[in-house]
Amino acid sequence: MTPGDRTEAITAFHASLDGPTWRVAGWGSPDLQRLRFDALTRNAGYAGGTVLDWGCGPGDLYFHLRSLGHPLTYTGIDLDPRMVALAQSRNVPDVTLGTTATGRHDYVFASGIFQFADPDDPLYYLTILEQAYDAAGRAVAANFLSPNRPDSAKAGDELYPDPTVLARFATALTDRWRLDHAYHPQGADFTLALFRD
Repeated sequence: MTPGDRTEAITAFHASLDGPTWRVAGWGSPDLQRLRFDALTRNAGYAGGTVLDWGCGPGDLYFHLRSLGHPLTYTGIDLDPRMVALAQSRNVPDVTLGTTATGRHDYVFASGIFQFADPDDPLYYLTILEQAYDAAGRAVAANFLSPNRPDSAKAGDELYPDPTVLARFATALTDRWRLDHAYHPQGADFTLALFRD
């Protein structure tokens, strides 16, 4: 599977969804979306500043961050033109079509962007995480579907990375990292945060 194939899979998945923005973004409920957003900000030690929302979807993270009351300069990128248009229609600031970071941001957040497995490049998510880390001034945080999910809640084309692989990757990048596998019901999701020195 090429990066273009992953893009097609992602855009096709989201094109099949409608309704409230949390559903269009692919979350099961607004509470589960908020749970993941809270895990990202808590584990990254978010205290306000410049944020890059990598895979911003309809911009829901922007509104979540704004509700926290910290100073915020927000940038969102997404590979799906429909998502970018939806975020822009909601007056989310500085949202553009893109797949890679530009510039440096205090925090880089990636919520739900590692949904699909890629049999031709099974560790593609590590490349993206390293790019996100390079773009982060303070921390990067990303969430993942957990391999501990019940089999009945798994799909054959989804990515369930091994947390130990991510722990080894994190250790190679920085002495300061955190893996949180405790916040989601049934351990069905986990968040990795990587901190800059």
